[in-house]
Amino acid sequence: MGTPSVLLPARGNMARPCTIPRALYLLALAVSEAPALGAQASNASVLVAVGYGVDTVGAPNHEIFTLWRIYLSSRSDSTRAAGFWSRVERERWPLFDLLSGYVYQGSPNRFTVVHLAPAVGLDSTYLIRTLVTRVSDSGQTVRPLALYRVYATREGGRWVLGNALARVTRAWRHERIGRITFVFPPTHMLDRVRAERSSEFVDSLARAFALSPAPAIEYYFTDDLAETLAAAGLEFFPLGPDTAGGRANAFDHLVFVGSSTSGENYRHELAHIVLQPLVAQGKTAPLVMEGLMTWAGGSAGLDFKELMPGLQHYLDVHRDLTLEGILTDPPMREGTVDAGYDGLAVLCKMVYDAGGVAAIRSLASAGLEPRVVVNTAARLLHVPEAQLDARWRDQIAALSH
Repeated sequence: MGTPSVLLPARGNMARPCTIPRALYLLALAVSEAPALGAQASNASVLVAVGYGVDTVGAPNHEIFTLWRIYLSSRSDSTRAAGFWSRVERERWPLFDLLSGYVYQGSPNRFTVVHLAPAVGLDSTYLIRTLVTRVSDSGQTVRPLALYRVYATREGGRWVLGNALARVTRAWRHERIGRITFVFPPTHMLDRVRAERSSEFVDSLARAFALSPAPAIEYYFTDDLAETLAAAGLEFFPLGPDTAGGRANAFDHLVFVGSSTSGENYRHELAHIVLQPLVAQGKTAPLVMEGLMTWAGGSAGLDFKELMPGLQHYLDVHRDLTLEGILTDPPMREGTVDAGYDGLAVLCKMVYDAGGVAAIRSLASAGLEPRVVVNTAARLLHVPEAQLDARWRDQIAALSH
């Protein structure tokens, strides 16, 4: 079984959808109950500290803190870790820990619980806020990676963990249009025209690629991506200077968008949900996946055609840039121009024009090695590999006018 697509940080400081490790995938599928807390052994490589003024001694704080510490220490064991999480949420979201791709980035991360107290307005529920930092080998430099929240609640007579999303957005408005349920703050007015266009896009994209109709999608949006992610529980994560954008959790059919101009119609993330079956086998190079979504749904608030003039200008300045070079060492985004996303979007269009859906499937299953991806693209386009970059640049020039 392949690995699904969720939120992980990519190059630089921007979070992008990417494939997840198989360990997390297994974690999402496990449903067994955990043994008694006292019988669990901690993973010594996971460092869990307690911030100033946090009570981990009194009842039920001690039990909840122990639950949280053991969960963090047990995540590499999918069977044990799943048992600490709410069964209700495991049934709703297969990859139940919705922030896993952001905050669990491996050693040497330190988790510091900075808040553990009853959750205001929620019965029998406690709020846990945790700071994730990376510490240098010398111990002199501490870099914050994330500040996030989870909850502990009573279920089946015991404490279990739960996500922030449904709790923080419980007073938000919900509007279902087609297969999409739009969820947004009560102060926001839904642009129904844009929302209906998104619904139509989801259906038409599935038909265009001969896929089954898209699943029911939960689409959370505000004017600012940082605000939307905070509603999911991610109170801090390094997003870079531009807080307009979106993220998709294709495995759980969730979309998170922050945009004041196209909040209801951010198609790139919807494309991740609809086209997930094409890239779900763990054989798709990340930029091929993002290129496919950019061709289908645009990027940075612009549609595919609108991205082309900026990409053409970028290539005029970077005349030595090649497809293999982009796949090997993707350039950083400059404003709305992302040579990786936009450039691979053009390649996907070329491949589709040459061979339709079957050709796209071949490109998507070419694997992760840049040389193999380039070779596959040249074969599908029936051109010598040495001529592929020139053909690609010619296509961009044509599309930019």
